[in-house]
Amino acid sequence: LITLVGLVTIGLSTYMIIYSHYLYNHFARWLGLFERRVPHREQAGDDRTDVQLPDAILFGLGRYGGDIAHGLCGQGWKVLGIDFDPEVVNAWIKDDLFVRYGDAEDPEFLSLLPLKHAGWVISISPERTVNLALLAALKIYDYTGKVAVRVHSAEDAKALSSAGADVILSPFTDGAKKAVDILITSNSARSGGI
Repeated sequence: LITLVGLVTIGLSTYMIIYSHYLYNHFARWLGLFERRVPHREQAGDDRTDVQLPDAILFGLGRYGGDIAHGLCGQGWKVLGIDFDPEVVNAWIKDDLFVRYGDAEDPEFLSLLPLKHAGWVISISPERTVNLALLAALKIYDYTGKVAVRVHSAEDAKALSSAGADVILSPFTDGAKKAVDILITSNSARSGGI
């Protein structure tokens, strides 16, 4: 009996795969009952009118990206945040900040964004492949603003700079330079110089 069920299942699934277009056309009107009103999650994002004219589009709203977004908002920038973590997106929506669910590697998603109005596109992803895919997609959509990307190594910085990134963000190197400045300033103020 088990063997018979297995053979029937394999036979039916093979038939259904081969003739899937015909079957879909035949059952489409009934399948429509199960479709979402908004088929793409990224289209169900923030639809407030002032988000359509952001100063910057920021991919990645984790700790580092979130701090950058809050800093830019504190300077009066309109920032449209993009993240693929639904919990992060929901937290930003609760804070009344502009956010959409999406992925930097999805070139079709970029067509849904107000790229013509954004002066900056910022990627906080440390993955070289993600940033290269984003830079390539921005070229496809003729993006004319500036692009900042995050890196972890000098090799990544070189590759992304040659691929078109305008600003390279290196959290560890940038943080170390800032720490040195703070220490030198603190030491100079305490001892009146060295």
